[in-house]
Amino acid sequence: MCAVQYAFDPFLLDGARRELRCDGWLVHLQPQVFDLLYLLVENPHRVVGRDELIEKIWKGRIVSDDAVSSRIRDLRRVFSDNGHDPALVRTIRGHGFRFMGEVTLRAASRSRIEGTEDRTLPKDPTTTGSPGKDDLRPSIAVLPFQRNGDLDRFEAIEEAIPRELIMTLASLRWIKVVSHGSAFKFRGKQVDLAQVNHILNARYCLTGVIDLTGDRITIDTELSDTGNSEVIWALRKSAGIDDIHALRAEIAANVIMVAELEIPQHETSALRQVDAENLDAWSAMHLGFRYMSQFSRVGNEKAKGMLSRALELDPQLARASAGMAFVHFQNAFMRYASDVSGEADAARRFAEASLALQPQDPFANFMMGRCHWLDHDPEGSKRWFRQSVTSCPNYTWGHYGASWASVFTDDFETAMENANHAIDLSPIDPFRPGMTGNKMWVYIAREDFDSAVKWAEIAARTPWSHAGMVYFAAMSNWLNGNTERARWWISEARRRNPDLQKDNILALVPATSARFRAVLSKTLSALDPSG
Repeated sequence: MCAVQYAFDPFLLDGARRELRCDGWLVHLQPQVFDLLYLLVENPHRVVGRDELIEKIWKGRIVSDDAVSSRIRDLRRVFSDNGHDPALVRTIRGHGFRFMGEVTLRAASRSRIEGTEDRTLPKDPTTTGSPGKDDLRPSIAVLPFQRNGDLDRFEAIEEAIPRELIMTLASLRWIKVVSHGSAFKFRGKQVDLAQVNHILNARYCLTGVIDLTGDRITIDTELSDTGNSEVIWALRKSAGIDDIHALRAEIAANVIMVAELEIPQHETSALRQVDAENLDAWSAMHLGFRYMSQFSRVGNEKAKGMLSRALELDPQLARASAGMAFVHFQNAFMRYASDVSGEADAARRFAEASLALQPQDPFANFMMGRCHWLDHDPEGSKRWFRQSVTSCPNYTWGHYGASWASVFTDDFETAMENANHAIDLSPIDPFRPGMTGNKMWVYIAREDFDSAVKWAEIAARTPWSHAGMVYFAAMSNWLNGNTERARWWISEARRRNPDLQKDNILALVPATSARFRAVLSKTLSALDPSG
């Protein structure tokens, strides 16, 4: 992060050098007048009260109102401001003073800060030199939102929501989040993303607009790449004014999934043609995550190679260890590998390694919970899914895992609640087949087979769902008395995975769940006796 200058045409205020320039010419200011100007320019979004002025400019000494007014007059003279109708420094009677100019932030070059002439500043403000190892991690700045309309009843909401989003994103651990103390320096309608990149060293920027019309509030949120100003993701959400708190929670949930899915996808968009040997640890990890999300044998093998490369470069990369746990889990759960027991052991080792590095990381806790799936221990998985959600309340996969654990410990109300919450948080999540599949099991337990068919077929039709989900669609139809439809789903399952055996399907249900295992075994015997 570098020092900043405040620009308001034709002036440039440089706090590090304690200079004010007008069209490049140095303007002489008394020290107290400079401090007063800097305080007002630094806070153009609000009124600065007299008590705050005295505390910060006079360090709390007792001064008269005349002394404050004298310094305000001195400052106005600098700008030829008319005291009766000031253009820049306005008195808000009974409250204090406010700077009315349009302020933008600019990066101050290192040479100017050190007192030498700047003859090497690059023309492209995003050119910051070669980043060190610590700079490779993706970083994001959440700026204050703009507010339109009559929002007096929601004072400071334009800061409250971004502040919540900063805390939410920080809970993910793997991404650097710029503190609000720095990010909130950027305000106004014309935010220069290149300067956000240069000053805050933030690769991504989240901005928003809050608009109140009548009894409806609308919040527009936008995530941009600060390097090229490309909009990566945008969301518009509206609600009644009384539902504003639910709206805030919904936006936070969406931002979490954007961070978990969209940012890694964007990070790897230009890396597919790059040799693994030329990738840094973070790039290799994100490319591994991209292959991982294909949910296929080939994608899993490519993900393993990239994540191994990431850990070779940086063994302390907790997320890469959690990703390796995911890869080995898939190898065991989907029978991609013949040594299922060995893959399960490897999944647990990598999950433990990730937790040792980042014990609060929601993904690491999620993967530790999933390792208990392979041990047919849904009860033992609950504490890890619970920790995942405790670390990040809007972490969709934590709610999904908790739903699975509740299904196979016969806590069906909790299972349905968690499944619905996970689907609401991330409607197009790669784990959506599992979420809807959990709802299927609940409806089977309730003997509501019409509903079981509905949710099983939603899961089976999802493009990335595995063949086991297709067998579950066959089972639900058979339980509902539609044998013909059930047999069609069996043929579809064989088409998707001709090598899938009956034992592989049964292994998808924990051995501790005798109830559901018996239902699945009976179905398979009736519909696919040769399997």
